[in-house]
Amino acid sequence: MGSFVVFLDPDFPLADVRLIAERLLRLECLVPGWIPPSVGLLDLSALTYAEDIDEISTVVLVDRNLASRMARLATEGTPRRWDYPTEVAINLMAFAQAMNLDIEPGLAFHELASSVGNASAQGELSWFRAADRGAATKWIDIAMRRCHKIDLGPIAPLEPHDLVRPLKRWRRNYIVSLKMARLTLEVGRQPPAMFALLDWMIDDFIFAGPAAVYAARHFGPTVRAGKMMKQLRAEDRERAIAGARNAAWDITYLSEFLRLVAQREHTNQQYVFATADRALRETASALFCGSTATEDYPGQAEILAQWWPEKFAQQIADKFFQCFEVAGSGRNRGADLSGDPIAEMIAEGEAWLREWQAP
Repeated sequence: MGSFVVFLDPDFPLADVRLIAERLLRLECLVPGWIPPSVGLLDLSALTYAEDIDEISTVVLVDRNLASRMARLATEGTPRRWDYPTEVAINLMAFAQAMNLDIEPGLAFHELASSVGNASAQGELSWFRAADRGAATKWIDIAMRRCHKIDLGPIAPLEPHDLVRPLKRWRRNYIVSLKMARLTLEVGRQPPAMFALLDWMIDDFIFAGPAAVYAARHFGPTVRAGKMMKQLRAEDRERAIAGARNAAWDITYLSEFLRLVAQREHTNQQYVFATADRALRETASALFCGSTATEDYPGQAEILAQWWPEKFAQQIADKFFQCFEVAGSGRNRGADLSGDPIAEMIAEGEAWLREWQAP
């Protein structure tokens, strides 16, 4: 086996970058879309080897909370407070700039635009570009708490993206989210709700793997899931709608992550998903599990056992793969939706959720 030597610039802050890498791993905010080497996900030599020898670039897909905190630091120059998401955002940007990793924020700003509008989202995206333009030393200094202010220069030029346009993938995930909300209110976080969702996907919609895994975490009775479907029982029913929309965005991060990972062979890019949302990270980690355990990944039932009693974990895992089989065979009725029923299904789901009243 050959050897590989990494030559660093004499000014490269090796000790700082290694400490930041260790901190990111302790923060448990990253989910790789590939099997990390034995030396570790953020090993500097492994990342350099991937880039320089294998010609594979590493891209970090960030969620909205992280992207917004990165942009806010460029705007305001100092953290409002050192909460967990801010800690993740600052250390992640410092490491990414030091190690020449790309950060992909596109989906994050589509999510932001859905609530604040195109102009505001474009403005924040421009501040994100300012944050991401290349100032590794400044980011490292603030990550290491050697300073409390950072000057990242002026706002970057506005980009003419239509960030508020509806995304097809999100709209379909929103339909699933509305169904999850309805089952939660009708049935509760019980096994029948989970199995009813899977049957509905196969019989009346489409089988969406990331949404099914998200639902398994949400409905799981042995784990807290309040933040996954927020405000479902709020007196103001628009807050319930907002909660379902937020869940649809979470599912869309999962489906986009899976889509990007699947393209690795054609793009020479490896993706890692970054989030400060524990439930979302746990769900993303379950996306790559098969029906049985392998050397690299646990089996689906083992993952589900984090959220369900063992008996139901195995039943749900079996049901997942039955659904995969049906969807792959073309027998999934919802896979051939006639016309354009998406808007109708969204309207129906929203109407039910708005009209619901606490018993």
